[in-house]
Amino acid sequence: MVAKILECSTAVITKEIGEEQMKLRTSVIGILGVIGLLTALGGLFAPTSILSDDKLGATTLSNLRAYSGAGVVMALFALYSLSRKQFQDTALIMLIISLGGWNIGQTISYFADGKPDTFTIGSIVVQALLIPIVWKALKSK
Repeated sequence: MVAKILECSTAVITKEIGEEQMKLRTSVIGILGVIGLLTALGGLFAPTSILSDDKLGATTLSNLRAYSGAGVVMALFALYSLSRKQFQDTALIMLIISLGGWNIGQTISYFADGKPDTFTIGSIVVQALLIPIVWKALKSK
């Protein structure tokens, strides 16, 4: 009887922990997927407005739209993985790689090109803080 009670309580605790870990995974993927999609769509359709710079040349605009297009696809994949659990690890790894890449690029630009605006500095900090959160979500199964 005691063994059966312990078995049932262990199953309930394990289920609750599993649900909590799944909530972290889906929350991280969902929030970053939506933010990434909105940011990428802005860069795709209105890069000069997003950057507050009307003097960008055709090559720069083309590159911004290309990176934004890739961002749209990655964000859509992340959001798609919410309905396909087998793709969630891939989506989280992709988020870690893209956050890390953006952070490295912006940090190098900070030192190579000079101090950017306050928004970009804040973006560097937020991206750096998000990487361990996404890593924790990846490891929570």
